[in-house]
Amino acid sequence: MAMDLFGRHGYHATTIAQIEAAAGLSAGAGGLYRHFKTKRALLEEGLRRQFEAGRPLVTYLEQTGAELSRRDRFLAVARAGLRRLEQERDVNRLLLRDLASFPDLLDQVRSQELARVHEALTGWVARESPRHPDPAALAAVLMAAVSHYWIFTDIFAGRHPHGVDSERFLRTLADLAVAVGDGVADPP
Repeated sequence: MAMDLFGRHGYHATTIAQIEAAAGLSAGAGGLYRHFKTKRALLEEGLRRQFEAGRPLVTYLEQTGAELSRRDRFLAVARAGLRRLEQERDVNRLLLRDLASFPDLLDQVRSQELARVHEALTGWVARESPRHPDPAALAAVLMAAVSHYWIFTDIFAGRHPHGVDSERFLRTLADLAVAVGDGVADPP
C-alpha cells in the first residue's frame, strides 16, 4: 500500500500519516516506525520486493515454448513485459518521478532489475534470432518500445495517445523483431 501511495502521489508528497492510515494504523501515531526506521527504509523494502517479483519474467524468458511460432514467441514475450509493467505500475511511476532523488536506489534498479531482465532477454533474442549481429541491442530496443508504450498509455489514463491498442502495437513489434532477426530488415 505504501508503494501504491508513492506511485499515485509521489514519494515526497506521501506522508507517513497517509501510509499509516492506508495500513490500518492510527494515522500520525508513529506505528509505522515499529516496522521501518524511516520512510526511505519502506521504499527500499518496496523496491526489494519488486526485484523478487521480477523473477517469473526472467524464468518465462528461459522457458518460452517451442510449440509457438517464432512470431508468437516474440509476441508472448512482449505481452509478458507489458503485463509486468502494468502489474508494477506504482513502482514504475516512482522510478520515473522520484528515484532521481536517490541515485543509489536508482543504481540498484539499474543493476538488480533492468540489467537482469536485459541479460535474460538478450539470451532469449540470441536463441530466437541467431543470425542477428547484436542481440543485446535488439533486446534493448524491444524493452524500450514496450516501456515507452506503457509510459504513454499510463500518462494518458489507459489510452495510448496515437490510438493504437496494445494488441496492434505488440503484433507489429513482434513482426518487426522477427524481420530484423531474420535479416529481412537490415540492422544499421
